[in-house]
Amino acid sequence: MGSKPWLHPAPAYRTLETYWSSDDDAPGSRCSHTLTAVAATKSHGPRLILFGGVTAIEGGASSAPGIRLDGATNSVHSYDVLLGNGLGRIQAAGEPPSPRAAHAAAAVGTMVVFQGGIGPAGHSTDDLFVLDLTTDKFKWHRVVVQGQGPGPRYGHVMDLVAQRYLVIVSGNDAFWRMDVDVKELYLMPGFWTLPETICMAEANPEGDRPSARMYATASARSDGMFLLCGGRDASGTV
Repeated sequence: MGSKPWLHPAPAYRTLETYWSSDDDAPGSRCSHTLTAVAATKSHGPRLILFGGVTAIEGGASSAPGIRLDGATNSVHSYDVLLGNGLGRIQAAGEPPSPRAAHAAAAVGTMVVFQGGIGPAGHSTDDLFVLDLTTDKFKWHRVVVQGQGPGPRYGHVMDLVAQRYLVIVSGNDAFWRMDVDVKELYLMPGFWTLPETICMAEANPEGDRPSARMYATASARSDGMFLLCGGRDASGTV
């Protein structure tokens, strides 16, 4: 039997028309935000959750724009993938994260976890914020993290690996990992682990580690592999 091809053609892009019921529901133009896919719940299909970012830049189209952090937001918008029923703004109970951009987000079951970023007052704290979408009573939770953690950072990436490890890569150093309970993430204190003491997803820790970088992209595969691509290193090299 022949082996299956390793490369597969990428799916074609298509434009989706979105709409909203009120001006408050409209996300508007923004950058440095996150868009996270969340699994279906009992009352909702799979959704895309848009959070944060900045809504203002300096200069015009002909000049080199700079982000205005006073335009940072902590608004949350939801898009139902199956129904295609427009982008609606979510008002969740609890303590939300501060307005921020260049933060990281990851789906953990029917929750979204947010960490880091930068806002008008500077670096956001390294606290974890969880938006629980399991029921129709959306709620923010602040995760109690004990011991040393990744520290404030922005321009980093985060994802859930092997449905168990919450992994942060870069921002200002390489790897951090937290062993999480997918069902009770915010009910128990979390502990971050330094990269020198872990074997991520139980894989062989040998081999070349990526350099510390910002503005990379990353995604976790279903088989427990964490894929990292691109970014800018400490010297500014892409």
